[in-house]
Amino acid sequence: MNVLMVSAEMAPFAKVGGLADVVTALASALAARKHDVRVVLPLYGHLDHAREKIRPIAKLPPLALRVGARMHDIRFYLRGSARAAVKVYLVECPTLFGQDGVYTDRNGDPFEDNLARAALHGQAGLLLARLLNWPVDVVHAHDAEAAPALLYRRHWYAGRGLPGPAGTVMTIHNLAHQEIHPTEGVATLGLPRSMATYPGLLEFHGKINLLKAGILAADRVSTVSPTYATETMSDPEFGCGLEGVLAGRREAYSGILNGTDYGIWDPRRDPALPAPFGADDLSGKAVCRRELLGELGLSPADGKPLAGFVGRLVTQKGVDLVLPLLGRLADDGFAFAILGTGDKVLEAAVKKVADRHPRSVAFVGAFDDKLAHRIYAGSDLFLMPSVFEPCGLSQMYSLRYGTVPVVRRTGGLADTVIDASRRNGNGLVFEDATPEDLLGALRRAEKLWADPVGWAELQARGMKCDFSWSQSAARYEKIYRQAARQATQGLK
Repeated sequence: MNVLMVSAEMAPFAKVGGLADVVTALASALAARKHDVRVVLPLYGHLDHAREKIRPIAKLPPLALRVGARMHDIRFYLRGSARAAVKVYLVECPTLFGQDGVYTDRNGDPFEDNLARAALHGQAGLLLARLLNWPVDVVHAHDAEAAPALLYRRHWYAGRGLPGPAGTVMTIHNLAHQEIHPTEGVATLGLPRSMATYPGLLEFHGKINLLKAGILAADRVSTVSPTYATETMSDPEFGCGLEGVLAGRREAYSGILNGTDYGIWDPRRDPALPAPFGADDLSGKAVCRRELLGELGLSPADGKPLAGFVGRLVTQKGVDLVLPLLGRLADDGFAFAILGTGDKVLEAAVKKVADRHPRSVAFVGAFDDKLAHRIYAGSDLFLMPSVFEPCGLSQMYSLRYGTVPVVRRTGGLADTVIDASRRNGNGLVFEDATPEDLLGALRRAEKLWADPVGWAELQARGMKCDFSWSQSAARYEKIYRQAARQATQGLK
């Protein structure tokens, strides 16, 4: 199949969060299955053309596209080789994408023209397929920023169409990110004003909502784990105001678990580690633990585990649940290696505890990919007490690295981590988003860790789990075929 992906992110060169990793890995997995996958992204101002091997496509001349009342000059670029398994196209538009940043400026504030950026990105993605005369089987939009591509496919190209059936798929990576704007934004999108009033696709409590519109416009909708799909249809806590919309699309809505790239996340050949190891020989993991403790200046008490945390310091990730326990557990002899940035109040709170317990709590308030790998490898436990988690990748990484995850039963965590009380258990699972429930899970982990034989068996079961992309890619193929078939029928 010919698959056109529209995304604001793609690792490693345009990355804010997990979306970037998923787009890169899914595109590669589909290409390995002989599909022609092409990804269209904005050409952001911070990208280094020489380093990233970005060059203009000579056969496609500069063009102008209208967004609202303004015309914008654009040009298409290609990253890497035209013979690459996954072709990556970038849309240059200095007036909209010329600044550094993907969604926010250098101060962390959202760009004021984010709606215009999304509108131009969506237009350009579909226009590229026409200019290349490339018959698209599926247009796959990732998250709210890419939703305009599906609206334009449905409204602008419904009559004259695109090359190929161009069925549409909307994937929700995080339902909390919806791109909600004032109703006047419908003019920026260049769509009929009626779409901003009930029962229009964009209408949302007196505003317009790109994600809602994408969900309703797509032939098929997916999210990143089966449990998160169920949660978002049935529970307002997870549905973020769109639970009714998703429930209405139940027959077209799927939960497909994200996969893991074991070419990168493999402790047997990870260049960031001081020693390699695998499920059949954990001696290298002991070296990784010793080196990590030395690197961070930590010294847990005898018989006490080292717990790692890598991620955003935000409420969603359960940092509020960890904070009340840090000092208490540090006094008990636990050690903690915490890496991440996020909410400044939470960052300051974690740093305060670390300053008080320098031999028990290490906090690195930055993004350091190599250190992240060393924390996954050197820790005994991995903390992931998320309030909600659409899929999560960190628990999959920790399992492969023999670091037992401690998670809340929600979203993708519920689909990947099985409590140690069960015969096939691979981690510690707690139910309620409270410090007390998390503490209970950590106390259970402490007791299990005191049994070296039982702990090694728990580690081995986790390390043998297979969350590779091949299974997930096969499921995407299925919904691609459904979407293309539905679009073909609609064109008859």
